[in-house]
Amino acid sequence: MDSRRVERRNVESLGDAIQLSSVFRAGGHTYALLSDMGAHKTVLSELPPTLGEEFGPLLKGGEAPAGTPLELDVGGKVEGYGVFEFPYGPVSWGVPEAGGFKLVTYGERVVKVIPQVNFKKRGVERSVVGRTPQDALLIIERSAGNFSASYSTCFLTAVEDYLGSEVPLKARWTRAAAIELERICNHLHVFGRLAETASQNIAASQANALRERVLRLNSKHFGHRYLFGFNTVGGVRPDLSREECKELSTAVRLIAREFSELVAYFLSSRIFLDRLQGTARLERGDALSLGAVGPAARGSGLLWDDRLTCPIDPYEDIYVNVETDAGEDTMARTMVRVREIESSTIVLREILDRMPGGGVKSGNRPKQQRDGDVLDDLALCRIESPSGDLIQVVQLDMQGRVSNLHVRPASLVNWLPFARSLESNVFTDFQFAFESFGLSYADSDR
Repeated sequence: MDSRRVERRNVESLGDAIQLSSVFRAGGHTYALLSDMGAHKTVLSELPPTLGEEFGPLLKGGEAPAGTPLELDVGGKVEGYGVFEFPYGPVSWGVPEAGGFKLVTYGERVVKVIPQVNFKKRGVERSVVGRTPQDALLIIERSAGNFSASYSTCFLTAVEDYLGSEVPLKARWTRAAAIELERICNHLHVFGRLAETASQNIAASQANALRERVLRLNSKHFGHRYLFGFNTVGGVRPDLSREECKELSTAVRLIAREFSELVAYFLSSRIFLDRLQGTARLERGDALSLGAVGPAARGSGLLWDDRLTCPIDPYEDIYVNVETDAGEDTMARTMVRVREIESSTIVLREILDRMPGGGVKSGNRPKQQRDGDVLDDLALCRIESPSGDLIQVVQLDMQGRVSNLHVRPASLVNWLPFARSLESNVFTDFQFAFESFGLSYADSDR
């Protein structure tokens, strides 16, 4: 692990500025990965003895058998006159993946939401054990297709740190370009879904058309619409020429300009604003205590973005503006994504304008066996995926094969903040909340 990015210390309990980000096992021990929100540092600790029940997803999610629904429930049973519970899903209108909810209500308003995940768990972490990193990559980058560039870059960065590989500078900058394209594409997708939910069908089609243009740029310059296969151990496959960088930069700027015009139309629509403003509020304290990440956290005023707090190349060398909003509602989360499309366009332009020369692939030298603390014998990486903080912890055996992999996706920890935000809202707000959090069952059901 890079000691510049990770501080090792034992934490007895979680405080106002300490957020539990993940729990994983290595060498027969259980460790906690925490985020110090005040110091903007990653902390690796023994599992704190005092944890609230809200951390059930992190503690139970990895061990739950595939296909067995896992209920992400916080708090006790809700009872009272007229209160009843009914299931929604796992096949449901408006939710494009298999996942369920238990909805507790006394009529029109939501009293409590209990998300149910794990219907399509694939056992990604176990399935890659014993495989070479290159073979494991084929599975990992497809485990959540919308976030392929984030998943593959996170895994390979950890593997290459573990191996001590020298990755060409151009390859690392190319990976960052792919991640920013992925962010723009996913934020356009969320915006289009919100527009469709508000019955703004023409505007939704326009947003989806812009997203399609980004997917075609991915295909043209990186070889696949969803960025499968562009990454490889020790580098990347596409070798972007100076002309390609200019073409890509111009195309993305044009898309961003057209999107800004579309947003101006939305912000002039009272119907659209009425459905988002004040809907599904997630207070800042709940966002922190429930472990919210990404636009969901930044829409509640939390300042955390892995591009700044856990930077990989080239983010230490370029300017990234972290977009936050104190509104705490669906509108705030939406505006964070809107502004991130603009800021990602600026970041992407700088990456492409300053793209280094040289090759895009390198060889790997074998890792030497290490003695001592098991914490010296693993590598971790945090990547800011479109939905938020993605964590992967990797260990390799002496043959260079994967011996341990832990993945903590953004969606897994955003289910509980989503559920909290819906309390006391009406049922017609459900879809707006769901889309604004950018939740994905493929992301959480790993």
